[in-house]
Amino acid sequence: MKTMSVLFVVCFGVSTVLASTPKGSAEGVDWVKAEKNYIANLHSENTGVVTSTANHIRRYKLTGAVDELIELLSADKADNVKISAAWALVSVCGEEGREAVEKAAETEENEMLVTFYRSILHSPVTAEN
Repeated sequence: MKTMSVLFVVCFGVSTVLASTPKGSAEGVDWVKAEKNYIANLHSENTGVVTSTANHIRRYKLTGAVDELIELLSADKADNVKISAAWALVSVCGEEGREAVEKAAETEENEMLVTFYRSILHSPVTAEN
């Protein structure tokens, strides 16, 4: 039963991140302005907005939101928010992001999230996505 729960969270996390990945062209975007808007959205009370924003940060490889993403891991947030923040940190924020997710794995009380954090830390796919 425990294995099934962990497997569910990992699959849910991956499908959530992949389903919210934007498609299409990003040509002509003012990335400085976009990054500021994404950072502001990370402070939203709407978990859907925060999750989507973290996924966009990962998709577009924006590195200016490291501190905000790290805060999401330690805040009392929904699991899907923490999953998206961790994925973005590991994917685009280099060693600082990886260290933050490793630290979160040590302090997180939800064992399913800990398993997810460890799985993305050891996955070669997160470096590409």
